[in-house]
Amino acid sequence: MSEPLTILELSFTEQRYPGYDPAHGTPHPMVRRLIVIRSPKGEARFEQTDYGHPGRFNNWEPRGIAPALQSRTYELEALCQRVGSLLG
Repeated sequence: MSEPLTILELSFTEQRYPGYDPAHGTPHPMVRRLIVIRSPKGEARFEQTDYGHPGRFNNWEPRGIAPALQSRTYELEALCQRVGSLLG
């Protein structure tokens, strides 16, 4: 019998907010990116924005990681960085 296949699902969402939107309150528009990674061990969510300097993104920040995936936070963040660089 072969080993079980681990399935990984990833979703990427990008939202754009106008200046002075209640989501951020600054005079400049803001972009918010969200990556959700799902695996048999749970879900991990990471967020990235260009808050504070339009057009230049901040680092990916964890916004919830299942306990079983917390030991892999570094690898999950690296995955987010690679996906973000593919999409511009």
